[in-house]
Amino acid sequence: MPAGWDPGPEGILIPLEERLQQVVVIGGGHAGLEAAQVAARMGMATTLLTMNLDQIGQMSCNPSIGGVGKGHMVRELDALGGAMGRLIDATGIHFRILNESRGVAVRGPRAQADKVKYRIAARRLLERTAHLKLRQGMAARLVWREGTRGLLGVELLDGSVLPCDAVVVTSGTFLNGQVLIGARRLEAGRAGEPASTHLAQQLRSLGLRHRRLKTGTSPRIASGSIDFSRLLVQPGDDPPRPFSFFSTTIPQRQVPCHIVHTTAQTEAIVRENLSQSSLYGGHIEGVGPRYCPSIEDKFVKFPDKGRHQIFVEPESLETEETYLAGLSTSLPPEVQLRLVRSLPGFEAAEILRPGYAIEYDSFDPLQLRRDLSVAELEGVWFAGQINGTTGYEEAAGQGLLAGINAVRWLRKQEPVVLGRDQAYLGVMVDDLVTKGTDEPYRMLTARAEHRLALACDLADSRLLAVARAVGALAPEELAQVEARAASREQLKARCDEAWVTQTSPFGAVAAGAGIRLDAGLTLAELFRRQQMGTAEADACLALLEGWDPNQPGWDAARERDLLLFDLRYAPYRDREARLLEGQRAWDHVRIPSDLRVDHLHGISREVLEKLALHRPETLGQASRIPGITPAAVTILHLLIHRSERI
Repeated sequence: MPAGWDPGPEGILIPLEERLQQVVVIGGGHAGLEAAQVAARMGMATTLLTMNLDQIGQMSCNPSIGGVGKGHMVRELDALGGAMGRLIDATGIHFRILNESRGVAVRGPRAQADKVKYRIAARRLLERTAHLKLRQGMAARLVWREGTRGLLGVELLDGSVLPCDAVVVTSGTFLNGQVLIGARRLEAGRAGEPASTHLAQQLRSLGLRHRRLKTGTSPRIASGSIDFSRLLVQPGDDPPRPFSFFSTTIPQRQVPCHIVHTTAQTEAIVRENLSQSSLYGGHIEGVGPRYCPSIEDKFVKFPDKGRHQIFVEPESLETEETYLAGLSTSLPPEVQLRLVRSLPGFEAAEILRPGYAIEYDSFDPLQLRRDLSVAELEGVWFAGQINGTTGYEEAAGQGLLAGINAVRWLRKQEPVVLGRDQAYLGVMVDDLVTKGTDEPYRMLTARAEHRLALACDLADSRLLAVARAVGALAPEELAQVEARAASREQLKARCDEAWVTQTSPFGAVAAGAGIRLDAGLTLAELFRRQQMGTAEADACLALLEGWDPNQPGWDAARERDLLLFDLRYAPYRDREARLLEGQRAWDHVRIPSDLRVDHLHGISREVLEKLALHRPETLGQASRIPGITPAAVTILHLLIHRSERI
């Protein structure tokens, strides 16, 4: 045996000097990208293994990042040293804040990416990250010294071995992946790329509980074949606001998106050809994402809805491809063409790439620990669609946390486990490892019972202590967050100290807002009055000693909104905390067997389906059913209380 080599099982030789304290990440999608870069930024020798180096960070579906709930997670990723926020700021071509009129807590930043530039920027970021190597190849199996203990490395299809002490598996849709278009079934991880069958077979053979899930994508249209004059223009925000707390500019040219609606002809084409759909033709066994249904599902499951909204989104400034978000389909290509041409403005449309469905293996996340490590496999973490989630942001969040915790495990440190009251990332992981999921999981603000405390614009200061512990942010970035958090605290303190009377300059602003001051009060108390709009708040802040709206790294309008939000919603957050404390007794609250809930307003179709299927006996049981939101349990509690008084 050569000196300096470690004898592995079945005669495999592994160079010792390469395997010491090394992390290997399998997969170059959004989960793998985050896992690899954060492990390397924490100073750990890391290798990213991917089938195709040119497809790192590829947006296989909708070329966008963020949205309600999802945008919150991207901000949290950014606060902990993630890459997604910086990448979308560098390559985004259309930025919008969703739910802006509904308040700070549920605002969701969203951006359309130039998917070509995003992929290039993602690879460039990894190539320039210290301690990180890139390797092209396909993982065949994981190698342990004995059984599933003592991880030695990852064996590739070519027989070589990447030695490691920890591995993060972020395989996306590639494990036993099959692409379906009509009745055609092709083994593929996504269109044009091979499936990963060897690793999938090994994981199955190890006894892990698995299931088939399904997702899909929409056809891509030649932009020049669309009559955009007939579509509703959807402009982006002007100026666009960055995702990352550390971005100062949006460098790409901004372009509008558009909206179109399906027609009666669209519905007729779908219904006439349902038998040719992969889903309704009986070719798919996997469960699809509830919150991103195919166009077939939309017409079948929502027959009372006359038309459906389709978002027309450019894929890149470098190409002439347009994505139809909301038109995911697995119908045959010739039917897809008729379907697309039934939309107003698309009568002459040409399809460049047809849509398709894809089935793949996922593994029950109830087999994971809270740090996303696999309970039965030493040194292994799962992240992304392998855990039953859907979406770039959900995958990226798991990848970041898995990468962080793999490094901390190697260093014999306690894992980073975010609470439900700390982050949407914490809500997602807790949902997965305690409730599991029987369908592709998507983050929604309704899943977070502490959402008043989880405003995405406060993610930097909210997760500051965790970011310090992780150590993935550069010292100057940490200093920037600390300075911003300190400025916010100083501003609140000044508002608590500033005194407002009728004769003070603040009093004149209050009078202009229609507020009569019979007694003095603090500026913080004045800001809690609903009559004080943003203009009045700005006028008062301009009079406040020490207020500098132009200080470096300070967005005055956003900070004013955050101040008003913090002051006005503090009583509601306190009440929410007390309510959640009381929910611990819900296991003792029985649900009457004759309780009718099908008539209730405020409970979604999903919740009604889950209650009918699982028939929980107590509120505690109901609260742990995947898809039953805390808000729905609260409504149930009120209904039970009311029925007991009748």
